[in-house]
Amino acid sequence: MPGHARALLKGASRLALVLAYALLAFAAIDLGYRVHSHRPVLVLDDWRLARIQYLLFGERGMFHPVLGWVPRDEGERQVYNTLRFGVRRNFDEKGIRTGGILAVGDVFTDGGTEVEDGETWPANLERLIDAPVINAGVAGYAVDQIALRAEQLLPLVRPKTLVVQLSEEAIARAGLSSFGRSKPYFSLDGDRLVYHPPVDAAAGADGVSGWRAKARTVLGHSAVLDVVLSRLAPVYWLGKSVEPITQQADNDPWAIGCALLQRLKRSAEQNGAHLLVFLQHQQRTVAEQAEPAGDARKLSACAGAAGIEVVDQFQSLRAVVVADAGAFGHLYVQGDGLGEMSSAGNRRTAELLARALNN
Repeated sequence: MPGHARALLKGASRLALVLAYALLAFAAIDLGYRVHSHRPVLVLDDWRLARIQYLLFGERGMFHPVLGWVPRDEGERQVYNTLRFGVRRNFDEKGIRTGGILAVGDVFTDGGTEVEDGETWPANLERLIDAPVINAGVAGYAVDQIALRAEQLLPLVRPKTLVVQLSEEAIARAGLSSFGRSKPYFSLDGDRLVYHPPVDAAAGADGVSGWRAKARTVLGHSAVLDVVLSRLAPVYWLGKSVEPITQQADNDPWAIGCALLQRLKRSAEQNGAHLLVFLQHQQRTVAEQAEPAGDARKLSACAGAAGIEVVDQFQSLRAVVVADAGAFGHLYVQGDGLGEMSSAGNRRTAELLARALNN
């Protein structure tokens, strides 16, 4: 073999050896970091995608291809615990119970993290009527997501009654295609509802393509590189998808909500359930106004015209404002006047619903 060929071969061998040592050293660093940061060691997780999921949905949520996001299945938290399908636990039940009542809605139903599992209105209602009440509320949901979640769970829960809780915010959010993260929305083609699915931001649809996207996919399996690149090159590594965005959809939120309630009535009847629409309201709305917001009134009228039973909490709360404004304040979690109800507020809510269900 000529001398120059032997030299080239020797150089290539040395380069391969250096690369092998470098890879081994990097693997040792990555494994060491995983041990130090209490991460799983011998797994091939995509840390980049996991980071994006966390930034978009927090530790309690996850992407859903139909609903946009749902609470994580069987999540164990100090005050917020879930069963299958992200249903919030009321007490110590171990699985999804059938029959009884299926409750869907936004944070008013979900209860948020300011109250414990047994302090939500579905849990309080279960105590009062001595029948299962399945809490399938999800914070931040719009009427479109609420209706879709009800349709998803109806054949699984097989309830006698479906309670659809709505707020003025949930109605307005039907006019959005993104609310902090992508969500589904509907448009109307004549009288026909047209569904538009959410976009999975973690899937990488952020304009990065070719070898740069492939490299990012491979490097995302390194816990160390995920930490480093998320700080040094956040736009490339995480994309603009993690920026909280509120995006308007080209539709009429009230009209969408009205059409969805009519469709949901048919779905409930097909599954042998009675549909009840329950309207709840912001603290500020009840404190400052003599009647509910316009879209809430219109949606209530729409539901009534469709033969759907409607229970509106506004007047019972307004009576408390007039009688004792201080007592009214204790019915909500203290904050900006937009949040969920307190434990006391949820008890009062459950009493109102129990009376309606017993009539």
